[in-house]
Amino acid sequence: MKLNKILEGIEYVSNLDPKVLDTIEVDEITYDSRKSKEGTIFVAIKGETTDGHKFIDSAYNNGCRIFIINDNIHLPEDSIKIIVENSRKALSRASSNFFDNPSEKISVIGVTGTKGKTTITNYIKTVLCKSGVNTGVIGTNGVFYNDIEGKTINTTPESYELHKIIKDMVNAGVKCVAMEVSSGGLMMNRVDDIKFDIGVYTNLSPDHIGPKEHPTFEDYRECKSRLFSMCKYGVINVDDENAQYIIDNANCEIFTFSIHKKSDLKADNIKLTRDSKSLGANFDYIEEGKRITNTHISSPGEFSIYNALSVISVCKYLGIEKEKMLKALSTAQVDGRVEVLPVLPYATVVVDYAHNGMSLENVLNTLLMYKPSRLICLFGSVGGRTAIRRKELGDVAAKLCDVCIITTDNPDDEDPMKIIDDIAESFVDSKCEIYKIVDRAKAIEKAMKIAGDGDMIVITGKGHEKYQYINGERVFYDEKGEVIKAAKALLENK
Repeated sequence: MKLNKILEGIEYVSNLDPKVLDTIEVDEITYDSRKSKEGTIFVAIKGETTDGHKFIDSAYNNGCRIFIINDNIHLPEDSIKIIVENSRKALSRASSNFFDNPSEKISVIGVTGTKGKTTITNYIKTVLCKSGVNTGVIGTNGVFYNDIEGKTINTTPESYELHKIIKDMVNAGVKCVAMEVSSGGLMMNRVDDIKFDIGVYTNLSPDHIGPKEHPTFEDYRECKSRLFSMCKYGVINVDDENAQYIIDNANCEIFTFSIHKKSDLKADNIKLTRDSKSLGANFDYIEEGKRITNTHISSPGEFSIYNALSVISVCKYLGIEKEKMLKALSTAQVDGRVEVLPVLPYATVVVDYAHNGMSLENVLNTLLMYKPSRLICLFGSVGGRTAIRRKELGDVAAKLCDVCIITTDNPDDEDPMKIIDDIAESFVDSKCEIYKIVDRAKAIEKAMKIAGDGDMIVITGKGHEKYQYINGERVFYDEKGEVIKAAKALLENK
């Protein structure tokens, strides 16, 4: 593609005449100097821990001669400098142009909020595919469409990868994509040039606040709200206390859903269900004065009803046949989200991704509604950032659980026992019995050994993830595999 086409819509200054830029052919764009070569554009972006401008020499030595940069730095005479105010923004626009603006050729549904993004996007994919609309998903669990599965480093990938993924989906015949839109993705301009059709707002609580993330809750909330100035339709959970802020700052048509407040789509008559493989719920919902009865989902609790209402709202905008939608929704499940593992005949074992106070409280309160003999919770917290989570998680668990096993969860470069001790401060004067076990696999073994008839074990924090983040590296770890192994060993010994 010609360089001038890639730069369309970008304000820049160059050391070359625009007419010369019209003649230059570009084969690839990269922000990783190691991938630079002849025919590529190297975009120097400033990240959380490093500055891409430091690697320009490396890109040049690899054969790259075209550079998008923030500052008019010295480069060899044969270099082409494209000087911009914000190279992250430029990367987003250039990537969209390079892949021929793929988000304009597919229906894009963006889901944002603190909790529920992964479940909702995967529910949308399941429901739409079963309703005859070929749909892909991009998010925390990875990239999925047709028979293709791919990994993502971030919940919302960098703009270049994002446009490439959507281009590949379009080429593969995908008609719709549901994607998680994180506050980091919005803050770092990764989705600036995505043409969203529908935006979904789930809920908001203090999270991702710290030196490497958002400085304040207000900044976090403002970043989340940006999605609703980028989409045609907004689907909003009005029961959330920050919903009005989102609505007030939106530039799109709004459709609301709720359980408690007045809304366009309202659920009631909620009843929990249970079988050997799942915990679920039945509910009715009212839309335009009409009651739809006995709607079923294979996940329990109010938070699951909110997730289902958001999917129903999206399907309404897309014109999906109601009967097909409800049938598909009834069996939809997501890996590592309130997932029942039928490994013990006398106790219920649940794996969930809950990794902050709000999500853990939702899960624990829901499980308590099933009246377990004891509620046993295994959890930890991340190192290196968001230290406030430790107290939030500890406070919730100390209040609601009978037994807690505090263990390791992505400690990064922090001492895992220090994180565990920080969490344990919440249990002073609590009636909850606690164990401190650094090795997560051994902690799971302990949970299995102490469980008795009618107990519920909930293992939180990892969910679908297949790694532990230790000293800056992802070390393989399989939560469900460890649960199955521990239960098998326990039953064999008995």
